[in-house]
Amino acid sequence: MSSLAQFEASDDDCNPVSVEQRDFIPLILEAMSEQNVGQRKLALKTGISKTRLGLLLHSDPAKRAAMYLSEFQQILGALDINIAQAMIAVETYRDPKLFLDERFQTSIAMLTELFKGLPSMLVAALDEIEGMDGTEVRKEWAGPLRQAVIEKLVKEVGAVMARRAHLAQISTLSLLLWFSTLATNLFEPLLT
Repeated sequence: MSSLAQFEASDDDCNPVSVEQRDFIPLILEAMSEQNVGQRKLALKTGISKTRLGLLLHSDPAKRAAMYLSEFQQILGALDINIAQAMIAVETYRDPKLFLDERFQTSIAMLTELFKGLPSMLVAALDEIEGMDGTEVRKEWAGPLRQAVIEKLVKEVGAVMARRAHLAQISTLSLLLWFSTLATNLFEPLLT
């Protein structure tokens, strides 16, 4: 089993991460750089003044102004970043450049799809359990639930990779058989 599947729940797993770990500004600045969008262009796209953007996106966190949720949504929208993707990216990748790395785009997309309806589905599933009024649910369940998801993911991805390897092997054998038959058909008349 993958070392990532060997998740050990700890007391820290249920605590919110520190503020610097949830800093979206590097992600926004990296996206601006990648898309060649300066503050003036971003101001036009968002309707937020250039001065205000300068305060919101200041490189020194101590000098930044607090950002309203509506401003955050406007900035992400102008940069074509889904808010769920931004949250997942900041939680997943500590280096904001990884969020824009094409190698990881499918991972971000998959995680976004996974979490899109997950909270409502979990609440609905718990609601369907007879005799459960919601007070039984505990924060500590998050660790085992994450562990189960990771184990299932590793198992399913492993199965897909095994099927691909098997198909590639069959394909190679079929190709070798085809070449063998072709060679036999071409050279047999010469040998007789």
